[in-house]
Amino acid sequence: MQSFYLKLLGTGSPKPNKERSGPAQVVMIDNTPVLVDCGEGTTRQLLNSNINPIEVENVIFTHLHSDHVFGYSHFLLGGWSLGRKKLTIVGPKGLKAFHEKVLDMFKDDIDYRVSTLGISEEGLLDVNIIELPSVGGEVPLSDLDVDITYTPVIHNVETFGFRFQKGNQSIVISGDTAPVNSLIELAKDADILIQDAAIVSSVFNNKSSDPNILRIWDILTKEHCTPQQAGEIAQEAGVKCVVLTHLLPNTDEEEVYQEASEHFNGKVIVGQDLMEITIDN
Repeated sequence: MQSFYLKLLGTGSPKPNKERSGPAQVVMIDNTPVLVDCGEGTTRQLLNSNINPIEVENVIFTHLHSDHVFGYSHFLLGGWSLGRKKLTIVGPKGLKAFHEKVLDMFKDDIDYRVSTLGISEEGLLDVNIIELPSVGGEVPLSDLDVDITYTPVIHNVETFGFRFQKGNQSIVISGDTAPVNSLIELAKDADILIQDAAIVSSVFNNKSSDPNILRIWDILTKEHCTPQQAGEIAQEAGVKCVVLTHLLPNTDEEEVYQEASEHFNGKVIVGQDLMEITIDN
């Protein structure tokens, strides 16, 4: 069993999809899970992956769009009620305000559990919150046996891509992004790149004569990648394996695979929920 690998929890998008949970993945580092994003269904998917939410003491957010945070309140309160005593969350500016809104929404519930059921506030009201500077750099999680760096990418809110480097092995998570040089540099020679490939012509017909569809396509291409662009990013970065994610309902998975493969000569994987991605030796 590898000591450094990745588990996809949710490979979906903002649109509800019975086959894909909201965006989330776990990087496993010597049996220590680090959660990256926390979309709808994340806690259930942790349990389905035999990962106890109590064990997840570090959460990194690429950005604060709804589909990447829908599962946080369940994860936060559910893990606390199971007995988690420590939690650090990391992400862009606004993370502290978001976390405090969750606590405020469930204040009566929390007060009841603390005052009546006698559950300690530890692990809930003392969460360590790290808001990262916009310029990129190192992620200050020194208790992990891994180096984590990040860079800004291109989306319609502040969004970061993250690189996990353990010795000579590396896993990169793109976040939601249009093609950008900062991501190519971050992913240079990585073993695995988890890459946004949301804009698929089987879902958004870019050959349509409907001006509204073409308008939406034009907007999305400034915020996300097509499978072709995902393949091009992987090729230019020289990664060994690209995993395509953030897929919408009715996506033609064969189209996604073929389009990326035509532009990348490494290993292409169309991500699926609960898929385990290991580094090839």
